Amino acid sequence: MLQKFLQALICITLLLISFSYPIIKPINAASKQTATINTATLNVREGPGLSYNVIKQVKQNESYPVVDKKSDWLKLELSKNEFGWVAAWLVSLNEIKSENTSNDKITSSVDGLRIRSGPGTSFQIIGYLNKGEEVSYLDQNENWTKILINNIHGWVSSDYLLFGSTKPNESTKKEGKITATALNIRSTPSLQGAIIGKVYKDEKVTIVSEKENWVEINHDGGTAWIHKDYVRIETTVSLPARPSSPPNDGSTNKQSYTATVTATSLNVRSEGSLEGKVLGTVKIGDSVTVKQELNQWCEISYNGSTGWVACWFLEKNPSIDQSYEAFSEIKIIHNGTNIRTGPSTTNSVALIANEGDTFKVIETAGDWYKIELANKQVAYVAGWIVQIVGSSENIQKPGVNQYLKGRNIIVDPGHGGRDSGTVGVSGTLEKDVTLRTAKLVYDKLVAAGASVSLTRSNDSYVSLRTRVNTSHYGNADAFISIHYDSVNDHSVKGITSYYYKNIDISLAASLQTEIIKATRLSDRGHRSGNYHVLRENRQPAALLELGFLSNSSEELTVLSSGFQENVSSGIYYGLAQYFKSK
Repeated sequence: MLQKFLQALICITLLLISFSYPIIKPINAASKQTATINTATLNVREGPGLSYNVIKQVKQNESYPVVDKKSDWLKLELSKNEFGWVAAWLVSLNEIKSENTSNDKITSSVDGLRIRSGPGTSFQIIGYLNKGEEVSYLDQNENWTKILINNIHGWVSSDYLLFGSTKPNESTKKEGKITATALNIRSTPSLQGAIIGKVYKDEKVTIVSEKENWVEINHDGGTAWIHKDYVRIETTVSLPARPSSPPNDGSTNKQSYTATVTATSLNVRSEGSLEGKVLGTVKIGDSVTVKQELNQWCEISYNGSTGWVACWFLEKNPSIDQSYEAFSEIKIIHNGTNIRTGPSTTNSVALIANEGDTFKVIETAGDWYKIELANKQVAYVAGWIVQIVGSSENIQKPGVNQYLKGRNIIVDPGHGGRDSGTVGVSGTLEKDVTLRTAKLVYDKLVAAGASVSLTRSNDSYVSLRTRVNTSHYGNADAFISIHYDSVNDHSVKGITSYYYKNIDISLAASLQTEIIKATRLSDRGHRSGNYHVLRENRQPAALLELGFLSNSSEELTVLSSGFQENVSSGIYYGLAQYFKSK
């Protein structure tokens, strides 16, 4: 009797185990992952385990497509009709970005759209698109689109693009859904704008235009403004363009000079704005005489009369005095920006400026603008944290790419697959948000020349051991694990960076500093954390908790495209500052 009872118990136990063991879906070839071998030689086996026969050996740095996964084993496509299994902790997984080689076209909806070397405003400007100009579409992330123009790859802001071949007199109309419980509608794109109404969660709005962190919407027969972070773009349709003009600051330069056209084809208009009638065009290389400048527009001699063109498509001939650039202005883009007495962060603060404030530029001083305050006092502001209004180019944040180029970086989106991580107040799954952030970080780092691997590039389960082994065998210069936080107290908010070993402290500190600068969320500091991916990791490693999904307000914030762009930039800069100190 006892023997039969034990046999029955064993059967029941085995049955329960079979039901409780997770079913892992095969990785479809369309997931576009490759595995790069990290050891000198690696055994390829008939099945997913050490008990299976070795059928082949592969060598270090060889790469093969991943076609399936079971537990910590990957099935690789070795050749057209040959497959085998390898231990996942002995390879690096790489996401293949499928660059569109079709004839898909996108069109700029504005004049002067900057083309950058990477997906972010910190990357170098390598060219411009004119309104209506078509280029080839390659790839896209949350906020930026990768294009091909004149056999050169570049990135442009997705907000100013029309997808598909579109006539120049068309633009985009976007519809969005409100994500905040209640959102103020304001008369102007500023927190100082008068509140003229409200929209509520899940309400749909028609978007007319966008300006920095604000969205212009149709409201009561006219237009008004709401904050961009609390509206989710849902659909895009075509409609006649609603041109916008550069800011009317009244600054004028009437000094005549000659310049060369840098755009492939540049519209000449009847007045200095996009609303001016097109009189004709001038071509790249044409020399024109500029009669005066007004608000970034240049009046030129044209067909016996005059017309207006965008100044940013003209290059002033070098023999002419450059004093016209003194009419440029800088615009503050963040509240609480420090204006200093000298061109360094060690100089004292002369003034704290707010978003939208403008100052006349006297000259550049290295990476800083020398500006004139309202009382005629001379002061300085860092060039990479302001926007230029005028003919000069923005100063780029210095020294970023050079510190990241060639570095081996592992970006680890926390959780995935059967492990959803924490669940937010409104149902947000942590695993989804960590992957969003990781992909944006990946694009920025790759554009800077770093060698980057994601521990997962889709909604798949990856064990903690595999994540750590990826760091070891990839000989990572930095391992960054991305997470979002949750506690029972729904009032807790902010960002925390964790380290475990002494070699991790400077990495966590640099990341925390730059992420707080970029996001302006509450700073919970960098602190010790006994996490597996830190404790068992021999490489420099940090674990980031980028906000609390248990706080309803912060959950909405971290889900916004604006936050995702800012936090990924913060991680990017944090890594650069860490490597700079090495």
